[in-house]
Amino acid sequence: MTELERHSYDVLVIGAGGAGLRAAIEAHQKGARTAIICKSLLGKAHTVMAEGGIAAAMGNVWPDDNWKVHFRDTMRGGKMLNNWRMAQLHAQEAPDRVAELEEWGALFDRTKDGLISQRDSAATATRAWPTSGTARAWR
Repeated sequence: MTELERHSYDVLVIGAGGAGLRAAIEAHQKGARTAIICKSLLGKAHTVMAEGGIAAAMGNVWPDDNWKVHFRDTMRGGKMLNNWRMAQLHAQEAPDRVAELEEWGALFDRTKDGLISQRDSAATATRAWPTSGTARAWR
C-alpha cells in the first residue's frame, strides 16, 4: 500500500506558466504559504516554450506607442469580443510587468542603443519583446 504525504498551503497555484508563476510570487509576497502544481517539468510551460514574445507598449521603436494604442490593437485583434476591462488592464500594466521581469533576471535582446529589442506584430506599433534565445527565430 502506498503511503500518502499530506501538505497544507494557503494558496495552491495550478500551472507554472507566466501567469501561474506571477500569481505564486504575489501570494508568497503577501505572506501566504504557496505551492505550485504543473503537468510537466518546471520551466517547460507554454510561456517559456512560446516564441511570441511579450506585448507591452513602451515606445522604444515607435515613440507614440502607449497603453491606449495597445488597448485598441488588442480589442481589434479580438474582433471586439474581448473582455474590455481585462484588455485595458493588460495594456496599462504590461510595461511594468516587463520591467519587473527584467529586475528578476529575464534576458531580452537589445538594440544597439541598449533598449530592449522589439519586433513587428499585427499591431499598429512594433510591440513584441523577444526574450533572449527565442528572438533568434525571428531574424
